[in-house]
Formats: sequence, C-alpha cells, structure tokens
Amino acid sequence: MFVANLNRKYLQWSKQCKQRSRGMWTSTYGHKQDRRPDEILIRTRKGEVLPIPQAFRYSSNDWLRILMDIPTSETLGRIASIVISNMVWAAAVVLFHMHIYVIPTVTSTGPGLLKSALGYLLVFRTNAAYHRFWEGRKIWQNVVDSARKLTRYVLLFREELGNERAIHALQLVRAFCLSLKHHLAGSDKEEEDFLEEYLLTPEEVERLEKSRLSKPMFIVQLLEEVVMSANIKGIFRGEDRLRLINLARELGSAVAACERIVQTPIPLNYVRHTSRLITLWCLTLPVALVGEMEWLVVPVTAFVTWAFFSIQEIGLSIEEPFSSYLKLDVFCRTIFQDTEGAFAALGPPELDISSRPSALATTA
Repeated sequence: MFVANLNRKYLQWSKQCKQRSRGMWTSTYGHKQDRRPDEILIRTRKGEVLPIPQAFRYSSNDWLRILMDIPTSETLGRIASIVISNMVWAAAVVLFHMHIYVIPTVTSTGPGLLKSALGYLLVFRTNAAYHRFWEGRKIWQNVVDSARKLTRYVLLFREELGNERAIHALQLVRAFCLSLKHHLAGSDKEEEDFLEEYLLTPEEVERLEKSRLSKPMFIVQLLEEVVMSANIKGIFRGEDRLRLINLARELGSAVAACERIVQTPIPLNYVRHTSRLITLWCLTLPVALVGEMEWLVVPVTAFVTWAFFSIQEIGLSIEEPFSSYLKLDVFCRTIFQDTEGAFAALGPPELDISSRPSALATTA
C-alpha cells in the first residue's frame, strides 16, 4: 500500500512539473508550439506541408529538453518506488559500514561477475519486446494496404457496383479501422458515436448489438455481404468479386494477428528471472562499493537502478504496442484521407466529414 501511494503521488507531482516545464521551456527558448510525444503531426519541409501524417519524433537538437525532462519522465514515475527503495537500502549499508562493521571493497568479484550476463539479458529482453512492437506496426501497414486496394477496386467497378453500394463499402472500410483501434486500445466515446451514427446504418447497429462477433469482425462480415450483393455484369466478373472478398478477409486476418500479440505475452519465467537478477544485482551493488565510495554509493545506486529498471520497464511497455506506443490514429487518419478522394469521385455521401472526431481531424 505504501509503495502504491508513493508511485501515485510521484506521478501526480510529475504531471504538475511537466505542465510547468512546458510553459517555461516555450517562454525561454521560443518554441513555436508545445510539442508532445502523443501528438500527431503533419510533416513540413521548407514551409511546404507534406501529405503523410506521422507521430511525434525527437531530433538531436532536443537533447537538452530530454535531459531536463528526466524528473517528469513517465518511465521514472513507474519505477520511482524501486529507485527510492534502493537508495534507502544503500544508505542503510553506508551506516552499517561506518558504525557497525567495515565492509571490504569487492569490486572485482560479486556484481562485477554478472554485469556482462545482465547486459546481454536486458538486450535480448528489449529486442524481443521491440520485435512485437514492429510486428504490430507491420500488421497495421497491411490494414492500410488492404484498405487502399479495396478503395481502388471500388472506384474501378463503381458503375457495376452502383454508387450507393460503393459508398457503403467505403464507409465500412472507415468503420473497420476505427473499430479495430477501439478493439485494441479501448473505446473513445466520441469516435464510437461517430462510427455508429455516420458509418453504419441503423439496421447494422442493431445487428451489431445482437451479434456475438467482435466489432471489427462484424464489420468485415458486413463488407463481404456488400460485395456479395453486387451483380456480376459488364467487366465485373466472379473473379473480381472473389478478389474483393479476399481483401475483406485480409482485414479479418489482421484482427486475428493483433489479438495474437495482445493475448500472448513474453513467457513469464523469462520476465521474472530478469526482474530477480536486476533486483539482486542492484541490492548487492552498495555492498560491493561502500568501502571505496561511502556516501557516494547512494546516488550511484540510484543512477544504476534507474538505468537498468528503465530498460526493463520500457521492454514491458512496448511488449503490448497497441496501448500507447503505436499511434493508431495515424493509420486511421491515413485511411480516412485515402477514402476522401474516393468519396469525391463517387459524389458526396451522406456523411459530414467535418464532424469527425478531433483525433482524426487534419491539423497543420
């Protein structure tokens, strides 16, 4: 209970300090805008707006700001109790060394024997987590690719499909990307209302409420039904309809691939062993260095604990990439932008684009 309260208070203080530091940084260094890691930006080059949206990125010129943001770091906030506990332990070791028993310096043995093994273990752990992050990124790229192919095919066969059916298919493509985002990262009330009010018909919303399928899989089923309802005529043949259905099924496969990442964590034995080894190594470090450093061992222990446990915490965070590290709004906005051109070619749908949720609205 004490540790939980400590973490909670630190996170609250961290947020307050971060808000103050943003204003102070902007006023002192004259930044044109307050950039945040969770922002979605429109790329620019020499004043020209580029069409590809992207998530926020740091540059080498941000080194000072990154360094000053250490006290307000979210990662530090999650491991604050561990760092403070190890500092208290290191201080107790110093007091024991100065007043009870003189502990000899053992830098050549003890923790020194395990530092290479510990480094390799953390590298393998982080690489495994990053592989899951990159796999999630590739899955969403496949979603964007399939959505673009569907959009092109709908435009190609718009006369054979009919204008109303083509617009309906494009609305379902948009609905799929939003529903998959909510399925993986949690619902957003504004976007949920937008999806049910503008992208799905009342009959489809009623069927969705009664269906046992997840929302993205249900929308894939609706998309297949729309394609199957098209008559084979003109240049639209049975193979073309099958190709469209296969593209819809690729979207369904993406849902299953994302669920595989969410439902399958890295083996717990591996995670537990890494945590135990780091903890024991950090606890024995003051014992090994106190004879040589005395009170300096307290800040050294804090720094080493922060360094190693931050690497572990980052690995644990990116292990499930859809929660925060993959900016799914970027992919959803890309699909929305791609379908806007198709809607312009088909004629204005019964959809107010300006009423889109703010997360998907274009910003300069």
